[in-house]
Amino acid sequence: MVASGIGGDGDTNVEVNLPAGSHQPDPRQAPQTGGVDPTTPFAVYLEPMKDGWVRVRVEGELALNSSSTLERAVEAELMADSHVLLDLSGIDFIDSAGLRAMTALVRIAKATGRKLRLSTDLPAHTRRLMEIVGLLPFVPIGIDDPWSDSSGSLPGAPSA
Repeated sequence: MVASGIGGDGDTNVEVNLPAGSHQPDPRQAPQTGGVDPTTPFAVYLEPMKDGWVRVRVEGELALNSSSTLERAVEAELMADSHVLLDLSGIDFIDSAGLRAMTALVRIAKATGRKLRLSTDLPAHTRRLMEIVGLLPFVPIGIDDPWSDSSGSLPGAPSA
């Protein structure tokens, strides 16, 4: 298990290789970075929320060498009966492999009967790519969530 705590509010970032449904952080370890190329910046943080939701916060480049890390993390949460709020606000770059992973996550969420939503602070370049490939109609933005407030942020969500 790999995890890292962040200070202040008691928020916890949890790495992707935890057993399904387990959110027990180990604050001595760093979050998982993705893929084959260690020079490519990428990290995934799992942050438990209320009502069966998990915020999956992604930072760096969602590309060929990191997309499978994201896919495994989200799939594990969906299979563990969690709904997933996918926070891509820290994405600097996304390529076709990242978009393929997003498509696979939509299919997995549908197959498991779980909800997959995007946070409202989706970067413009990522939003545009998802519009071009037609993903946005299948992945609702967080503001559409019935338990979000009018700002589009989810109550109880850890701050970035």
